[in-house]
Amino acid sequence: MKENVVYKNGGDIMVDFKKLKSKKTKPKSIDPLEIFRRLPKPEGINDLYSSQTEILQKWFERRDERDIIIKLHTGGGKTLTGLLMAQSTQNETGEPVLYLAATTQLVQQTLEKADKLGISAVPYLPGKPLDENFVNGKAIMVATYKALFHGKSKFGIRGESNPQNVAAIILDDAHAAFSVIRDSFTLEVKAKDNPSRYMELINLFRKSFKDIDRLGTLEDIVAGSDFSILEVPYWTWHDQLDAVREQLKSDSNKFGLVWPLLRDQLHLCHALISKDSFTITPILPLVNTFPTFFEAPRKIYMSATIADDSEIIRTFDAHPESVNRALQSRSLAGISERMILIPELMNFDFKKEQSERIIEWATTKKDVGAVILVPSDKAAIEWSGVASLAKGSTEVENLVFQLQQGEINGPVVFSNRYDGIDLPGDSCRILLMNGLPVGTSNYELFRASALYGGTTITRMLAQRIEQGIGRGARGAGDHCVILLMGRDISSWVAKDANFRFLTSATRAQLDMGIEVSKEIESVKDLVQTIVRSIDRDKDWIEYHAETLAEQVDEDKTNNLYITLAKLERKVINLWDDGYPEKAISKIEQLLDKDKHELDAQMVGWFQQLAARIADRWGSKDRALDLQRQAFSNNRNLIRPKVLPPYRPLAVSQPQAKAIARKIGDYRLRQGYLQSFEEIVTNLHKDASANQFEQALCDLATMLGFVSERHDKNGEGPDVLWLLPNQVGFVIEAKSRKKEKNALTKEEHGQLLVAAEWFKNQYPDYEFVRVSVHPKNQASRSAVAGASHALTYEKLMSLVSDARVLLTTLVESQLSNEMLEAECNRLLEESNLHSNRIASSYLVPFEVQTK
Repeated sequence: MKENVVYKNGGDIMVDFKKLKSKKTKPKSIDPLEIFRRLPKPEGINDLYSSQTEILQKWFERRDERDIIIKLHTGGGKTLTGLLMAQSTQNETGEPVLYLAATTQLVQQTLEKADKLGISAVPYLPGKPLDENFVNGKAIMVATYKALFHGKSKFGIRGESNPQNVAAIILDDAHAAFSVIRDSFTLEVKAKDNPSRYMELINLFRKSFKDIDRLGTLEDIVAGSDFSILEVPYWTWHDQLDAVREQLKSDSNKFGLVWPLLRDQLHLCHALISKDSFTITPILPLVNTFPTFFEAPRKIYMSATIADDSEIIRTFDAHPESVNRALQSRSLAGISERMILIPELMNFDFKKEQSERIIEWATTKKDVGAVILVPSDKAAIEWSGVASLAKGSTEVENLVFQLQQGEINGPVVFSNRYDGIDLPGDSCRILLMNGLPVGTSNYELFRASALYGGTTITRMLAQRIEQGIGRGARGAGDHCVILLMGRDISSWVAKDANFRFLTSATRAQLDMGIEVSKEIESVKDLVQTIVRSIDRDKDWIEYHAETLAEQVDEDKTNNLYITLAKLERKVINLWDDGYPEKAISKIEQLLDKDKHELDAQMVGWFQQLAARIADRWGSKDRALDLQRQAFSNNRNLIRPKVLPPYRPLAVSQPQAKAIARKIGDYRLRQGYLQSFEEIVTNLHKDASANQFEQALCDLATMLGFVSERHDKNGEGPDVLWLLPNQVGFVIEAKSRKKEKNALTKEEHGQLLVAAEWFKNQYPDYEFVRVSVHPKNQASRSAVAGASHALTYEKLMSLVSDARVLLTTLVESQLSNEMLEAECNRLLEESNLHSNRIASSYLVPFEVQTK
């Protein structure tokens, strides 16, 4: 007996439990459920959710697969599940296991959970060797993604001796890591911090932008007056790689964590220019640079339930079949209660000041947290009068911690933080999402621009919206009111084509929110509805639970997205491995087989990738041919040095049919009006030329016409409208011109050139030359008598008439079939009819008298 006791404090006897435990010879279990059964249970954890049990059983059966994706609802216990899989692997192999989390805050939370469960886990410590207990397979290491993925990684880089091997890597919140991984491979020369190097790099490519008629845009970007992102044409990028390498080599100490990853792979990168930086980022992250990750026999990707997991393939080079065979549970465990309300769809005129009073009331009178999510720093400043602004990562973490601890209720406004912050319980009972999310990095903004109008960006927005609404309610038993505010986001969720990109749980909650929003008729009514969530009204809770149970189903993977991600990753790998011909062949095979299933934007994207590879391979003629095809399909891409033939637009349906069909695309017709209002906000003289022209183009489609922006190289009009009666409006937009200045000879000359181009491309059409101009005044030398002005006054009259027409149609209760007949009837009485629109809103130019 004495060998199991310890004498302390002069004779007091204490039982030595550690010694007793060490005497036990029972082998370690490798079954994660048995491991959990044997672990001490901290307060709040009595047993596993049925969904966790189901996932762990399935994983254990398939644990030797290289890539396994685990999908659990936010708050469904991913961390505990991941720790049990990590412990199981460690027990089975005796080898190191690495657990990755997106932020240092999540690393700390994971370590605390492991400690409470009695699972041995150690943190990654910067500046110190890897912990011996981890290296010897005795403790799980928990680290951020950035700890592994950087150019001086202690885990080792390919080509270096003795990289750290692991038996498994657990990738927690894998969906939140996509941008983090890309950042690890992205080098940015900041205009503010290193202006001379920024300009030297840009000057290397100035001529190439002149060759494709984008020099004016480049100069505006450098001057800070244009916020767009320009990609350096890949052919000149390839030609200048040695010069770029030489410049950056001298600054390599500034980019020490990135330069080693890119210096030999610059040809696999995009080069992007913005007003803030010159950015170099790989087409896809080069994760094979890290043997610890790439050669791990088990990689377990734990993801929230998002509708599109194909990015796991593009970012991590995961096996495509792993996405199709993701482990998920039909259990509703972890789905939070969310009351989603959309003020723009309510039956009263909702003002921003009213939302300010509501969130102030919530934080003071109801004593609960309120948070505002906005897409940009500029948008955040607009809330600074009522909310604390979170600037920079440290301040964000501090404010999140204060909300979580109940030290403050806010309101706090976060800019572009749609993931990576957790606000459970009273820390956030009201979450206001103001505006549609946008990209956070130059790469995301560039990709959004390149694929504008296609489904890829719709998928990205859907994921961002889901991530955003998930900030304020973190799992089963938690609840939050979500206010989706702003014309752009309310019209987005009202459109059927967008809705299908959301998970079934979010669709169910949005459907409830739309129905509830339609019943709200005043601010008082809105506040009372919010109170029913905060005060736990029984009828609301039951309505939410029953509707969720009826509508939530297992989300099916879209095989086309998997195919595209698989192709893009395979192509990059083949190119990197020295097989450019095979890489191009893969793209051509896909486009021959599946081109009809892809939107034109994505077809162009892949053709440009093929052209890029051909150019680097030295096949310049083939590259030019492929780039011309790419640009024909997607004019958002790089314009080739030799333009492809113009493809005339087709007018396929009458005006009323086109309008009725577009309205019918919206599950809630009010969303069509929100889209209209969002468009016309940019039809004013202070909008940028790009914003104004795009709005003018979009306005035409809302009126049932066909339109495009064509002036890419000075030969076509800024905007072209095609009317069903074979009439074209050839439009030059001089929207930023001062009112006192008349139309000049040079400006009218541009209009005449555009009209000549139109005659050649559309020989069977009549045309009207139109200049958007403050007044219908032209200088004598312009000789503009046969041309017409669309003045601001007439443009606003057109917008007002369109608003009346569309409001009448949207508010009608007619079926989609009957809507076309009603639209026809209204157009017959309207100046917007294609036969009358020119005479109603266009004014002939007159010679300026002064």
